[in-house]
Amino acid sequence: MTAATKDQRPTVLVVEDEDVLIELLRGMLEGNGFSVLTARDGLEGINIYRRHRKRISIVLTDMGLPMKGGWEVLEEVLKINPKAKVICASGFLDTAVRDEMIAAGAVEFIQKPYAYDSLISLMRRILAEQG
Repeated sequence: MTAATKDQRPTVLVVEDEDVLIELLRGMLEGNGFSVLTARDGLEGINIYRRHRKRISIVLTDMGLPMKGGWEVLEEVLKINPKAKVICASGFLDTAVRDEMIAAGAVEFIQKPYAYDSLISLMRRILAEQG
């Protein structure tokens, strides 16, 4: 794959503190045509988004993160780019909080553990809607 071809792949910023999940997501996303950036805490995720916002198509953030939580990631990313596509993920979230996140600007919420094919389908749908 040439550098130009790789640059045309949509980029996902994965903000997740579980190393095993980061590596699973990286392999799955790259195997499905995505480029992947990773952050292991909310502060790092915000900083990476700030530096690479023009190339990041989607942010996938866990809600329970060190440094800054998923809510703060969502809020800060949307301050940087109000049109950012942010998917929030959590294993422990009730529907009222989910609805608040969507109202605050998250494009979608996905319950952990999620099926990887569902995540890929969701990301492709989001990209199709923005393209």
